[in-house]
Amino acid sequence: MDISNAERVAKLIGNLTKNPDLVLPWVKTSLLSKKLPLFYPLPWWSFRAIDAAIPLVRGKTIFEYGTGGSTILFSRTAKRIRSVEDDAGWLEIVRQRLSVDQSSNVELIYRPFNFKAPEGFEQSAYLHEIGNEDWDIVIIDGQDWTFRERIVCFDLVEPRMKPGGTIIFDDFWRYREVLPRSRASRIEEFESVGPCRLGVTSTAFFHYE
Repeated sequence: MDISNAERVAKLIGNLTKNPDLVLPWVKTSLLSKKLPLFYPLPWWSFRAIDAAIPLVRGKTIFEYGTGGSTILFSRTAKRIRSVEDDAGWLEIVRQRLSVDQSSNVELIYRPFNFKAPEGFEQSAYLHEIGNEDWDIVIIDGQDWTFRERIVCFDLVEPRMKPGGTIIFDDFWRYREVLPRSRASRIEEFESVGPCRLGVTSTAFFHYE
């Protein structure tokens, strides 16, 4: 967040004070841990968003921009997941973790793209891997060095969302500019601490009815 370190600390203390039930999970997975969320397995989201997503994904079809802990966790209850990833090494780590659970409902797609120099992203295979299929849930959580590419993903996906669908947009504190033009019938923003991060973050759910 675009605030000073002192403000970040104050925000963290305030959030933990308001959410005392998150103190122990945060200490275990962030303050005292060197693991990545993938190995818990949990998404790299706010804890409140994770809690809200677990019942939402049950029996649903999911498309993900960016694979990781969410892929592992949701594969246990979702109907089907297709996840696109630009990093071959990370994709292999996720693939190996899925093999432990013997998951058969996940399709991992490798589509390399240079997010550090993202010219041409609008035409990239990564962006368009979503295809024309109707997905119950779309998760926007891939790489974004310029803080623009996730907005491009959102602008492509939102017009396709059917009644009952949901877009989950992580690190939403960076992308609030999409709010005025969104056609979502309901937006929930979950702000709290989360696994494997020392500060407070937010994850937004755009619901279409």
